[in-house]
Amino acid sequence: MILLPQIDSLERTQDNLSLQFVVAPTLEYFDGHFPECALLPGVVQIGWAIEIARAQLPMSGRFRALAAVKFMRVIQPGDAVQLDLSCNASRNELSFEYRSGGTVCSSGRVLFH
Repeated sequence: MILLPQIDSLERTQDNLSLQFVVAPTLEYFDGHFPECALLPGVVQIGWAIEIARAQLPMSGRFRALAAVKFMRVIQPGDAVQLDLSCNASRNELSFEYRSGGTVCSSGRVLFH
């Protein structure tokens, strides 16, 4: 089971979601990743996007693949983050983008069967 972040604010339309949260410094995901420069693993970022979308947007189907995933800036403990999710149900596709301080940290698409 993936531990989701505590959401501070959430804006929703039918197929889009924008939420903001602070990355808790105590998350177990930082353990050993990496001691000299803690960062939120990409697999956690993708997992959060999928689980939040499944709970809040009209997403269904089994995971099939990732597309155009890019990690441009690390997300560290205590960072204030905005996560934008966009669901295209007809294509079984979820787009995600993480931002911190106005800078894109990561983005990509999740494809479902």
